[in-house]
Amino acid sequence: MRKLLALIILLMSLPTYAFNLSFLEYTPTYYFTHSDMDMMQATVNRALNSGRDNQRFNWNNPETTAFGHVTVSDTTRQDGTLCRRAKIFNSAKTVTGEASYRFCKINGEWKTA
Repeated sequence: MRKLLALIILLMSLPTYAFNLSFLEYTPTYYFTHSDMDMMQATVNRALNSGRDNQRFNWNNPETTAFGHVTVSDTTRQDGTLCRRAKIFNSAKTVTGEASYRFCKINGEWKTA
């Protein structure tokens, strides 16, 4: 009975979940292929791991024409934790977007803060 109830709750929430993500249709990542996403994520990690503040790292996928760049800045160390800001620009299918995120390296992995 518990499994059935959990399944019903999950199925009832799916349309709401899909509706709440509809804003992604207006972002470049909506049009990304798996290889686009892999390239972008690798570039973000490379920039966070080895970039100097205000250094720009570019990526592009000639197969899909998607491209972007990452610029890191505001490197700080708080209580021994390395934190950085990354401004991420992406473009796919003539849709462009830019956002800035703060990342901190926790247990060897970059996490949004």
